[in-house]
Amino acid sequence: MIVPHHQIHADVVDLYKAGGLPRGSSTGWPLVDRHYTVGLGQWTLVTGTPGAGKSEWLDALMVNLVKQEPWRFFIFSPENWPLAIHHAKILEKYIGRPFNPGPSKRMDEEELEAGEAWMQGKFIFGKFDRPNILSIMSEAEDYVVSATAALGGKPTWKTGVVIDPYNQLEHYRPNNVSETEYVSQLLSAVIDWVRRTQSHLWLIAHPAKIQRDRDGKYPVPTPRDVSGSAHFWNKADNCITIWRDQVEDGQDVDLHIQKIRFKHVGRIGLVTLRYDRITGRYMEPPKKQEARQRADVDG
Repeated sequence: MIVPHHQIHADVVDLYKAGGLPRGSSTGWPLVDRHYTVGLGQWTLVTGTPGAGKSEWLDALMVNLVKQEPWRFFIFSPENWPLAIHHAKILEKYIGRPFNPGPSKRMDEEELEAGEAWMQGKFIFGKFDRPNILSIMSEAEDYVVSATAALGGKPTWKTGVVIDPYNQLEHYRPNNVSETEYVSQLLSAVIDWVRRTQSHLWLIAHPAKIQRDRDGKYPVPTPRDVSGSAHFWNKADNCITIWRDQVEDGQDVDLHIQKIRFKHVGRIGLVTLRYDRITGRYMEPPKKQEARQRADVDG
């Protein structure tokens, strides 16, 4: 089907009058926003070695987005089941106090109830007997359609879908289709879906087995290391690798933004955040370290 020039021209003029190609939603961390913002109609691959904090960072990102703008998230995260555990982790990040008793003051019952009320309708959790990407996307779309119909109009929120992780999904690959071909077709369906629904989808995928170096540390994986196919790198709009020094058990977490398809939403680079074990929050580093990061980027 040929798209008439005048139709595209009208859209271009609208974009120009609106101020140009829009940046995505802020992540809540200004240092990260220099490299990665959340654009609609896109999907992001998140990878990293086990224990690096992929799920924790993505939970913190969701909390930040909901605090700033009307986002709703449809979440399939079997590694965080039972769902009460996932709720507790998100509540810690929102309230800024630990869920469990300990040396730090824990959230009180009033804070817990206020946090649960805040989460309702914003974080929607899915559970499937035989989950696959297509069924998760379909369920998320059905939810948006029904919620929109109940309001009697267009959705007033931005839709996010989180699938964590890829290796917990069911896969129905025909015998005559290679794994590479299957992954390519599957990710093409993801691209079509996010473009059509103007949603953002995050897919966490583990890398294939990576050997530690002589010091016992994991190297920084890339999307090409994701188990299954190099198409994870080729077809993602954005690729982020989460890495931390698990030998030293440090609190600094590196975000390697390794691919940004559209330059108006970000650019590749490295950002370091500091993880607070007590609350599960991620914070920007002290000013001296921030200055070094800026110098590294600008230089």
